Amino acid sequence: MLGWKSILKLGDGLAVARQDVRELQVRLIDLSKQSNRPHWHPGNQDGQFGPKTETAVRAFQKDQLLVADGLVGSLTVEALYKDYAKLRDFLGARQWKQADEETTKIMLRNVGPGEFADSFEPGEIERIPCSDLNAIDKLWLVSSGGHFGFSVQRRIWKSTIATNPDVDNAGHRFGEITGQFVNGQLIEYNRVTFSLSALAGHLPTLWWRRSMVLAGFGHPVASLVSRMDICKLP
Repeated sequence: MLGWKSILKLGDGLAVARQDVRELQVRLIDLSKQSNRPHWHPGNQDGQFGPKTETAVRAFQKDQLLVADGLVGSLTVEALYKDYAKLRDFLGARQWKQADEETTKIMLRNVGPGEFADSFEPGEIERIPCSDLNAIDKLWLVSSGGHFGFSVQRRIWKSTIATNPDVDNAGHRFGEITGQFVNGQLIEYNRVTFSLSALAGHLPTLWWRRSMVLAGFGHPVASLVSRMDICKLP
């Protein structure tokens, strides 16, 4: 689902599979916390498929009623990322608006209930699990041919903040580059372009429109980019 080219197994991680193994470990760690299943925890996020990771994979497979062989193939990957099935289907059908809405639901579900159930409160973006950001980003990138996604937005933001150190000013410039600001004004959500004809990084967008991080357009984007860097996402 997330682009792994082969089955992951004990002993992987010494060469090209290292990033895939690390993504697997991060996902298992997040799921172990969310589901209160400590036996799914693989230990370190070192990119090495060692005995602890294999034990965690077997435990996860057993609880998911899969063959507990410690091999991470397509069925295990589907079980690891089943929460993203709707987003994958929306993106596969190029239903960009529905995908944008589903993206926000996924991001909000793991930050905990706050005063505003459909909005981000201060500090909540920084608590979104790394594996959620990674999975969402990869699905958007693959479905749009690299035109949409968090990685695209992060690249634009970093080039923008480099020449506009003030976050609010950088936010306005970011909005202009991605097509969210027109004539100096933030466009309404019903004017968002839900097609590949939009500017690069135009989507996803609802997540920051639901953000209450701080006044100003740039702060939610800055928070997301900071979280991606902490997660060491590619």
